[in-house]
Amino acid sequence: MREFGIAAPEPVGPAPAGLGRLGPTLRRLARQQGAWPPVPPAHVARITVDPARTAALSAEDALEAGAAAADGLVDSGVDLVVAAGGGTRTPALVLLAALLDRDPVAVTGTTGTVGWAALVGAVRDGLRAARPHLADPPALLAAAGAVEVAELAGLLLECAVRRTPVLLSGAPDVLAAALVAQRVEPAVGDWLLAGCGPGAPAAVTAVRELRLTSLLDLELDDPAGAELALGVLVGAVELARRA
Repeated sequence: MREFGIAAPEPVGPAPAGLGRLGPTLRRLARQQGAWPPVPPAHVARITVDPARTAALSAEDALEAGAAAADGLVDSGVDLVVAAGGGTRTPALVLLAALLDRDPVAVTGTTGTVGWAALVGAVRDGLRAARPHLADPPALLAAAGAVEVAELAGLLLECAVRRTPVLLSGAPDVLAAALVAQRVEPAVGDWLLAGCGPGAPAAVTAVRELRLTSLLDLELDDPAGAELALGVLVGAVELARRA
């Protein structure tokens, strides 16, 4: 797997007081853009996860495919990527359990809903296969059966290389991809924004592990949360520009 050379965002001047809980995300976006106040994104790309698109790829090839997709987006003028997710849930939970060192019940919760016991068993089996590969991200992704997450991780990494911020939903596959990308290159987190705060316990832990502050604390794992967060982010930027 190739290396991803990621530079840190530029430091910017202090943000004004009075922005409340919008402040951390606005300051982070300003650093990513290189100046305060931040500017509204001019060209937003929305990314979903499609297992069919990567079904025939190896994990390493999927990482490269995601990186190539990021290059295409940035070359077309995209200045903000919204990662909604929406892929298969079980492989993402396996990755969260492995990368956060959590047991299956901790990542699935204790809802007791129909299918919960089967989900716990599937995560346990996947975790047994994935744990030996924690030091090798492509092998980890392959063992977890999470090739679609590999594609998204490659996109996150290359967006960071290209100095393009990515707004994350609270979906488990998106946060799993971010953690995998962080394993490959820790500096990737500097180019991420947490949009809608997740509800799943492991996903909440993942946001903390990424050292992010969610823009919206709605406990929403649905990929649509990214779109809600985007609307608030654009409004928050306008507010900051008037402050």
